[in-house]
Amino acid sequence: MRLSLSLFTIAVLCGTCVLFAGDVTRFRGDNSGGKYDGPALLDSWPEAGLKPTWVIDTLGEGYGSVTKVKDRLYVNCLDSKDVKKESVVCMDLNGKQIWQTTTGSIWTGDHTNPRTTPTFVAGEKAGDDRLLVLSGIGDLYCLAASDGAVLWQKYPCNAYETQFGNWGIAENLVAKDGKVFVTIGGKKALAVAYNIADGSVAWETDPLDDKCAYVAPVLFKDTLITVTAKYVSLIDTKTGKLLWKDDFIESTGGAMRMGGIHCNAPVIKGNQFFVTQGYGQGCAMYEMNADGTSAELKWGNRAIDTHHHGVVEVDGRIYGSNFRGQWCCIDWNTGETVYSTGWEGSGKGVTIFADGKLFMYSEPRGTVAVAKPGDSFEITNSFQIDYGTAEHWSHPVICDGVLYVRHGQSLAAYDISKK
Repeated sequence: MRLSLSLFTIAVLCGTCVLFAGDVTRFRGDNSGGKYDGPALLDSWPEAGLKPTWVIDTLGEGYGSVTKVKDRLYVNCLDSKDVKKESVVCMDLNGKQIWQTTTGSIWTGDHTNPRTTPTFVAGEKAGDDRLLVLSGIGDLYCLAASDGAVLWQKYPCNAYETQFGNWGIAENLVAKDGKVFVTIGGKKALAVAYNIADGSVAWETDPLDDKCAYVAPVLFKDTLITVTAKYVSLIDTKTGKLLWKDDFIESTGGAMRMGGIHCNAPVIKGNQFFVTQGYGQGCAMYEMNADGTSAELKWGNRAIDTHHHGVVEVDGRIYGSNFRGQWCCIDWNTGETVYSTGWEGSGKGVTIFADGKLFMYSEPRGTVAVAKPGDSFEITNSFQIDYGTAEHWSHPVICDGVLYVRHGQSLAAYDISKK
C-alpha cells in the first residue's frame, strides 16, 4: 500500500499520466493481442442473458472499438454535423458525452463508416495526453485527450501516394518513443513515422511495390511488425529502415484473394509472431532473431484464415474463427488443428480473452458468448445483441470488469465482474 501511494505521489509530482493496469489504450488492448487484464469475471451468466448497465444510441455510425483510460471512454464515429467526416467522441464511464471533435474524411467507396479505434498516448506531464486516429481516407489527427482540441493533422496518403485497397484505410495506429507509425503502402514510402509532439516527419521507409492493407501493426522491442497486401515486414522504429520482408502468400501456399485483404493484427508470443488473413489466404508463423531485425518462416498453412475478427494465443494455442464460419483452435508450435467446428449457424466473428475465458461475438447474428479454452469448442453462456445498427463488426472490449459492445451507432456496457 505504501509503495502504491509512493508511486502515485511521484507520478503526480512529476506531472505524468497514471495509467491503470486495466486501461485499454489501443485496438484489442496491449500490443493488439486481444487479451485483457482485470478483476475476476462471472463464471456463468443469467439464463435470460446479460442485461446492460447502460446503452447509448446517439453515437454516429462506426465499426471501431472503445479506448478506455482512467475515467474516460473514447470512440471513433461518423460526425454528427457532417456525414462526410469522422469524429472522436469522449464519454464518462456512464456513457455521458464530454466532448466530440470532427476529424478526417470518410472513405467514399464501399462501407464508408469510420472503422478505426483511437490510440491513447500518455504525455510526459499533466495535460499532454494525446489521442491519435486515422480516418478512412487516411487523414491523421492528433487530439488533446483532455478536451479534444486538434493539435495537428497530416494527410500522409496524399503525400506518399498510397495505393488503396477496396476499403481505403482501416489501420489502428501504434506509437512508441514519441512517434506514431503509419503503414502508407504508397508509391513514395512503405511507412512513415510522425513526431507526436508537433506532427513533423521522423522518418520514411523506402517503398515496396505493394498496396496498403487494413492491419494494426504490433511491436517487438524496437521493431514494427506490419503487413501490406502482399508482404509481412519488419521496420526499425528508430530509423524507419526496412529490416526484412516475406511474401505471405508464398509462405502459406495459398493464393492472393481480393487483391490481398489483410485485416488482422499479428499476434506475438516471445520472439515469434503469427499472421492470418481471410479469403483462403491462410496463416503463417514466423520466428525472429533476438533483436527483431530478421525472421524466418517456421510454418505456414491454411488451417485458419480469419477474416477481420482477430485471434488470441492462450497456453500455446491459437483460437479464432475462419473465413468459412468455423471456430478453430490450432497449435502455436506446429500449426496442427486441434478442432474446427461450427457454432449453431452463427458464422464467423471476433475472439478475445479475459480471466481464463474466450469471449466471442458472432458477425451475422450478433451473439455474444463465452467458452473455455481447451480441446473442444463448448459455449457455456450466450446472449443476443438487440440494439444498434449495421454490421456486427466492432471488437468487444473488457476493462475493469466491464464488457463494452459497440454495434453501429450504439454502445452498451455490461458488468461481468465477479462480486
